[in-house]
Amino acid sequence: MSELDKFKETFSNKSKITQGVYTSNYKKLRNLLDDVDIASVSQKKVIETAETFDNRNTQQSLINIAYLIRRNEGLAIQELETFRKKNQSFLKDKIYETNTALVDKLPSYDELVNFIDGLLKDQKYTQYVINYLLLHCQVRNADLNFEFVQFKKDTKNESKNYLWYSARTKTAHYIRNVYKTAKIIKPNGEITGYGQKIIKITDPKFIKVMKILVNYEKKESKPVVFIPNLETIAYHVKRMTYKGLGETMYFKIVVNHFRSDPNMLKQISYNRGTDINTILESYDIESEPIEKD
Repeated sequence: MSELDKFKETFSNKSKITQGVYTSNYKKLRNLLDDVDIASVSQKKVIETAETFDNRNTQQSLINIAYLIRRNEGLAIQELETFRKKNQSFLKDKIYETNTALVDKLPSYDELVNFIDGLLKDQKYTQYVINYLLLHCQVRNADLNFEFVQFKKDTKNESKNYLWYSARTKTAHYIRNVYKTAKIIKPNGEITGYGQKIIKITDPKFIKVMKILVNYEKKESKPVVFIPNLETIAYHVKRMTYKGLGETMYFKIVVNHFRSDPNMLKQISYNRGTDINTILESYDIESEPIEKD
């Protein structure tokens, strides 16, 4: 079995996107190392190779590949770990600088609310749903790959996400089985994560749209299409959002708006499937930088 095949086995349960990124980065690093097994190269050589790139994120991606392979092989990783931590500290500072620069540039939360209400008035119903879920459920692009169904019995496939509208209870159920943090593998191999998430939506405006979309499907005898091409979901979501801001900027605006509301931050953490501290560290555009020891 090749080193790549063996490496692939360690992340086979991750999303296809993540698998693709890991594989691509592996091939990139291996090519830079003259096409030899990464585990056979010294930590110093890997670090020197990564440092040929000015972009710290690129450095981190390559170092992470070597770190994971060496750890899985039971080889020394201390030098790589030290480099990773140093880079992580630098990247956190850059995130703070970037977020701070956004304070006066991003629209307000209320502007996004007004934009979404305007989509409803303009009868742009699928665009309304996408924007509503981004703003009010704080989800990622990939989470918007869901099936729109009318019966609970059609929500049983745990490898899919669903938007189920119950006409009986007049409630929309946004069900996520597949998202970034649904399953997490710890360094010791333990499987954890946030599991299935269900958000119930009873907002009258959203329910109105659900009824319209159900009637459309019945009349036209074809499913509603929310994302034209799921292979390029990030592109399509960005085009649908206010001034092309996209998912990440929406989330920054939400976090900034509710930064002083502990209850909302807790709800956002649940919706996103991300620890509150991580959210504040990475997305709060008005936060103070973390003090270093």
